[in-house]
Amino acid sequence: MVRAIEKKILHFSIYDVVVFAILALIVWGITLLAHRWTGTIVYEAKISMSPVALVGYTFLSMSRGFIAYGFSLIFTLIYGYVAARNRYAERVLIPLLDIFQSIPVLGFLPGVILAMIALFPHSNIGLELASIIMIFTGQVWNMTFSFYQSLKSVPRDLVEASKIYGFSKWKIFWNVEVSYAMPGLVWNSMMSMAGGWFFLIVCEAFTLGNQNFRLPGVGSYMAVAMDKGYVPGEFYAIIAMILMILAIDMFFWRPIVAWADKFKMDEVGSEEEPKSFILDVLKNSHVLRFFRELANLRSIRINMVKPHPSQSFVQNKEESKVGNVIFYSIAGVVAVIAVWKFLAFLGNVGTGDILKILSGDGLTAMRVYISVGLSMWALPVGIIIGKNLKLSKRMQPVVQVLASFPAPMIYPWFVLLFPNLNWSSIILMLLGTQWYILFNVIAGASAIPNQLKEASKILEFTKRELWRDLYIPAVLPYLVTGAVTAAGGAWNASIVAEYMNVGGKLYQANGIGSLINNFTNAGQLNLLALSVVMMSISVVVINRLLWRPLQRWSTQKFKFE
Repeated sequence: MVRAIEKKILHFSIYDVVVFAILALIVWGITLLAHRWTGTIVYEAKISMSPVALVGYTFLSMSRGFIAYGFSLIFTLIYGYVAARNRYAERVLIPLLDIFQSIPVLGFLPGVILAMIALFPHSNIGLELASIIMIFTGQVWNMTFSFYQSLKSVPRDLVEASKIYGFSKWKIFWNVEVSYAMPGLVWNSMMSMAGGWFFLIVCEAFTLGNQNFRLPGVGSYMAVAMDKGYVPGEFYAIIAMILMILAIDMFFWRPIVAWADKFKMDEVGSEEEPKSFILDVLKNSHVLRFFRELANLRSIRINMVKPHPSQSFVQNKEESKVGNVIFYSIAGVVAVIAVWKFLAFLGNVGTGDILKILSGDGLTAMRVYISVGLSMWALPVGIIIGKNLKLSKRMQPVVQVLASFPAPMIYPWFVLLFPNLNWSSIILMLLGTQWYILFNVIAGASAIPNQLKEASKILEFTKRELWRDLYIPAVLPYLVTGAVTAAGGAWNASIVAEYMNVGGKLYQANGIGSLINNFTNAGQLNLLALSVVMMSISVVVINRLLWRPLQRWSTQKFKFE
């Protein structure tokens, strides 16, 4: 068997040439990154306005985005699984997720910067990791919510059948649960990476107290061009971002979308399967086929030596009263310690500051949920795109460019037209929130089994009945997840939508986003922390009272069984 595999490796083709070229580019890129990361620390990198320099800057920004996405994917699989499968962990992890997604990038910035510089005081590793972590905070929450919601929706018959066949917990997780969640996870991964690009300027050029930090990248290039009023440079940055997004779509997302199509719950084949040239290259490369067959051979040997353990497919454990007492006791102690430490950190915060923060939080909340309501245009559009494979294939790069484009790059021009940020900031938030709902609805519509569509044709559903009885119920769990993450995205966007410095003139809205900027620039970390906590509390309360009940109801009522 091994000799047969080795013979196949001798036949090279054009596909192998492409694979080796891609591998060579990856190795070259890793070498450049290693040189950049291990260099002597430079707090404020000098940014050249030359369009040629943008090539290297674009690569550096793209590498940060992909490293952050790798961290986000690992976090999503672990965090989402534990939250979905452990009732005690769920009670802590989901509220924490609500808090984390509402904390703006600037809320993480001071602690991350100080910690990373302390760990790596002599090289660029600390600043690079700080930037990546901030991009990570713009990506990960949407993916985690999507994966958690998908795991809660896995049909029971799939899990029970896997237990009957003696699947281990790892095999159930990887072959059943992750596979079922894959279509939604892929589309939400696209949205999450887009969310990371949204804050690219903030993540690559930021201020903490009297110290300016700037890393070479597209975001910092745009920030310098905006500060200097260099309009051609702003256009160069926009073009570079669009080209980067299109390249990522062609070489990364298209192959993954085509590959993930096999995980749809279908008993009836689709009329047309998604295709990708890059996926064809990876499938037909003799080199990669050799390693795939070698891995399959190793898996067969392991399975022959280690048979699957038998498991009872009915496991119904009652919740223990002792477990409840232990859980709530530990949670109570941790909460008391956290509150005590937080109050000590705040120091002497005046009543006026507290009232100002409460007022700003209320005004920002109003803008957030107006923008979420306006984003509901994405429900019919997402269904139309997701249910039609040909249209989805055409629209994917367009939606990718629109969603991934860092909207803050065009905020200065928008502000010059509509300088009253108290109202125009709603539109600026909308530029970020609408895509969370659109991508989730597309994911839900694309996951509708073909047999349900065929059944609706046999039953001669009218268009109205088709939308009312199939499409909208099928995407409703995804819509609620999109609304939750859209609200979190809007809270995050408030830090750039309510506070802008354009041409040396400061534009502000009355809201918690502008307060967070002012506290960060002034180095008032206690007021910054209080603002972030106040924002997090309001998000958790709204999610507990509105979104979580809706999510549970939609998941249970419209689950595919």
